[in-house]
Amino acid sequence: MDLTGLTLEPAVVKALRWIDTHVEPIVEEAIRICEIPAPTFEEAERAAYVKGRFAQLALADVTIDRAGNVRGRRPGAGGGLGVAVGAHLDTVFPKGTDVRVKRDGSRLLAPGIGDNSVAVASLLAMVEALDAGGVRTVGDLYLTCNTGEEGLGDLKGMKVFVADVKDRVKALVALEGMKINRIIHTAVGSRRYKITFTARGGHSWGHFPSPSAIHILGRAIADISRLEVPSDPKTTYNVGVVHGGTTVNTIASQAEMLVDMRSVDIRSLADLERRILGIIERTAKEGDGKATLDLVGDRPAGSIPGNHPVVETCKAVHRALGLQTFTEASSTDVNAALGVGLPGVCISITEGANEHRLDEYIETGPIPTGIKNVLLATVALAGKA
Repeated sequence: MDLTGLTLEPAVVKALRWIDTHVEPIVEEAIRICEIPAPTFEEAERAAYVKGRFAQLALADVTIDRAGNVRGRRPGAGGGLGVAVGAHLDTVFPKGTDVRVKRDGSRLLAPGIGDNSVAVASLLAMVEALDAGGVRTVGDLYLTCNTGEEGLGDLKGMKVFVADVKDRVKALVALEGMKINRIIHTAVGSRRYKITFTARGGHSWGHFPSPSAIHILGRAIADISRLEVPSDPKTTYNVGVVHGGTTVNTIASQAEMLVDMRSVDIRSLADLERRILGIIERTAKEGDGKATLDLVGDRPAGSIPGNHPVVETCKAVHRALGLQTFTEASSTDVNAALGVGLPGVCISITEGANEHRLDEYIETGPIPTGIKNVLLATVALAGKA
């Protein structure tokens, strides 16, 4: 696929030039967005800011939907399915985290600056660039800055968005901040449970050996840790959080854990889930206790092949921009599309490191190329009118 014709279109050239001449305002936008706290389930303040920006950009149908997503539409010239583009609003950092951005030469440092503030700013910049260049697409562009991508958000926002637009678009392009050369077209599925064990408990001396919920939980974790899983298709498990008990001299009547199971293959994931839940049931019974299961995460697996037209389009954009493409499986907003059969990819804006850490940072130098990456992929998929 050759995009030379598209990159030489006068309106597109003008839009790309606008990006090059507005780098500092785009960086300042990313900083403003990052400094509005947006923990998962608490994205409302950041959403309100982005809604205001959508309105300034004169997008149609600007709203905050039932999932808290900010949504808007850039009308096309008509004549076909559109393209959906989204960047998640939420971060992994709890309320109270210092999210002020520091500059260090060409770097911006702050929790959430790369995941995903720069992507939100880049989505806004793409729309401004299209407007500045007078670029018209054939299909409508359905735009969202969505909630609930991280952790136990379980793709809440993107699932709602995809359900609403999937019959009106040919593809979803999800945006992440880091790894500019990357294209994700294979979604890692996951199933996550909160498992609560209960038992009689009691006094550690007077009621010994009354059943302990913590002892049951410990035996379950030990048995889970011995499970063998396939490396191809890659399948993983993790007990990430444990809670329980009250004091050192009390036999615990309750203990709980959060279990994460992942695979790129639906059947392997289902088999792992069956085995882990079997361990839970058996250890609870053997320990004379009970187990309650609460499904807290269900991210669908799915993929499109590397030679799918959507992937080939993004690879062609990379070639046009001098980027060396690599692909990898991951869990992102694109899961929501691939899981229901809507073709989709996740692409990125810049380089950086330490996502999900307090010392997260991004490089500002690649940002213009990253926004051009998004703009050209979006226009190529939607069609240049």
